[in-house]
Amino acid sequence: MKVSRRSNPERREQSREKILDAAESLFAQGGFNGVSLKDIARAADVDTSLLHYYFVTKAGLFAAVLERRSEDVNRVRSQSMSDYAAAAGDQLTIRGLLQAYLQPTFDFIRSGGPSLQNYLVIIAQMNSTPAGQIAGTDVSPFDPVVQEFIRLLARARPDRSEAELYWFYHMLSGAIGLSWAQTGRIDQLSGGQCRSDDFEAICNQMVSVFANGLDRPAMVR
Repeated sequence: MKVSRRSNPERREQSREKILDAAESLFAQGGFNGVSLKDIARAADVDTSLLHYYFVTKAGLFAAVLERRSEDVNRVRSQSMSDYAAAAGDQLTIRGLLQAYLQPTFDFIRSGGPSLQNYLVIIAQMNSTPAGQIAGTDVSPFDPVVQEFIRLLARARPDRSEAELYWFYHMLSGAIGLSWAQTGRIDQLSGGQCRSDDFEAICNQMVSVFANGLDRPAMVR
């Protein structure tokens, strides 16, 4: 029987994915500064030189980890918002937009197991890291979809200034990052009534809390 052999490109891709899997897990546990290339190479069972070959630096590897799943996350978010906007027409609501923006991402993550949850933790880390501190991450791969969300918010609330809409997203992003970091703080505070890994409840509560966030009177300057 003839044994099928993998081509060189296939072997390279498998090796690259193995490194990215190991890096994703370790970055989620220790953060960018708490993990070395040697740690990642050891976990992936490859020589450190291979990491330099594929990614050049640790920052390059971190950026590749962020980029790898961003296309999938962006796709489900963008499609959901597009579908909602088409169905709602001129009747866009903040609640509807929040549901369209948040729900597919939480559903996607819940279906992906520990690997995708590690990815969420890394995004949370990135969102709380000062811009420019990690080379190559000053521009987030999620920015285009965030801007799409802001544009739809402006359609729903044309009476709000652009600055107010960005502040609204800033506050929402903070809640998302804290939830995705899964610190366990809410578990302790609530005596177990709330769980930091209960993404369904988190999504529902986030929509509920932020739905009226732009219904207050406009800011007086």
